[in-house]
Amino acid sequence: MEKTNRLVAFLVLWICAGALWAEPADTSATEAGTDHFQRFSSLPILGYSEETGLEYGAMLLLFFKPDHAGGKSTTLDFAAIGTTKKQLELLLVPRYYFLHDRITGEAGFTYDNWTSYYYGTGNDPDPDDGRMFDRITFKVTNTTLTNLGLSGIWSKFMYGPAIHLEYSDITFRSYDGTLAEPATDDKLRTGFGYQLAYDTRDNKNWARHGFYAHWNHLVFSDLLGDCGFSKQELDLRGYTFLFWKTSMAVGALWQRASGDVPFDMLAGPDGIKRFRGVEDHYFRGNQALILQTELRKVLFWRLGGTIFFEGGKTGDYFSDLMREKWHQAVGFGGELGLNMKESLYARGDISWVDYKQLGLTVYIRQAF
Repeated sequence: MEKTNRLVAFLVLWICAGALWAEPADTSATEAGTDHFQRFSSLPILGYSEETGLEYGAMLLLFFKPDHAGGKSTTLDFAAIGTTKKQLELLLVPRYYFLHDRITGEAGFTYDNWTSYYYGTGNDPDPDDGRMFDRITFKVTNTTLTNLGLSGIWSKFMYGPAIHLEYSDITFRSYDGTLAEPATDDKLRTGFGYQLAYDTRDNKNWARHGFYAHWNHLVFSDLLGDCGFSKQELDLRGYTFLFWKTSMAVGALWQRASGDVPFDMLAGPDGIKRFRGVEDHYFRGNQALILQTELRKVLFWRLGGTIFFEGGKTGDYFSDLMREKWHQAVGFGGELGLNMKESLYARGDISWVDYKQLGLTVYIRQAF
C-alpha cells in the first residue's frame, strides 16, 4: 500500500479522487442497532522516480458489516502498482474481527518486483552511496490476537501466533563504489512465533486516547528455510486528546535481530510507519530504536492534518545502540477520510530527514 522514494518527484491523486470514488454511507434502513454502512473506497496513484520511471496504480478498500451492533468492521485492502520499467507490486491485506471482536488479526499476501537501495550496515549510511538491487518477493504473513479465556480487567490483554513465510530473490546491479555486496543466497525465510498485547485504544485507525503495548517474537528456522535467526520487537504507544479536535500520539519501537540474519531483515526503520521519508532500512543493524511524537487534527469535510517529529538509530548491541547518535526527521502531512465511521484516513507525509533531505510517504491509516 505504499512506496517511499529517494530523489523523487511524487504526485499522488488521492485528495480529490478519494472523495469522488469513496462510496457514500448507505442511508437505507439496516439491521436493528447498526449504523449506516459504507462498503468500499478506492484511490488512484501516480508518481515518478529515477529508479522506477512512471508509477501508476490503484488501491481498493472493501468494508464488511460487523457481526454485531457497535462492532468493528473487517476490511480488505488491495493495491496494484506498476511502473514503466516493468516493476510491479500486488498487495492483499485482510484485517479481520470475529466472535464479537474477541479474535482479531491481520494477514498479508504480497508479490513485489521492485528496485531498492542498500547503504551498508550501521548507523551512519551515506545517502549518496547506495548499491541498487532488484528484488522479487513472494510473502505471506499473519498475526492473530485473542482474549479468549480472559475477562474483566484482563480482557484488554491479548495473545496469539505470528507467521512470516517469504521467498526473496535479490540481484544487485553493477556498481563502481566501495560498498561490499551482502550475501543473497538466503532466499527462503520461514518464521513462526508468538505475540502479546495490551490495548486500551478507543479506535485502531485513529486513536484519540488509550495505550497500546505489543511484544512480537519470531524464530526463523534453517531446517525449513535457508537461514536461521530470530527477531524480537517491543512496540509502545500512547494517545491523548488535547483540544480543538486535536490529539497527540507518542510511540517507542525497539527491535532486535540475532543469528544468520539476511541484510534486508535486520533491525531498522521501514520508512513508512516508523521514521517516515527514508528508504526501507536506510540505516540498519542488529538492534534499532525509534521514537515518535505526532499531533493530529481533524480539519473539515474529510480532511485532517498532522505535524510530527521522529528520531531513530541502530547498533550492534544494546550499549552500542545507546551510544549511537540520533537520526532526526520533522514533517507534516495531509489526510483524507476514506471511511469516516471507521476513522480510516489516507495520508501523505513530507519529512525533512536529518535536516538535509526531503522524503515523501503515502499510506493508508496512521503511521503508528
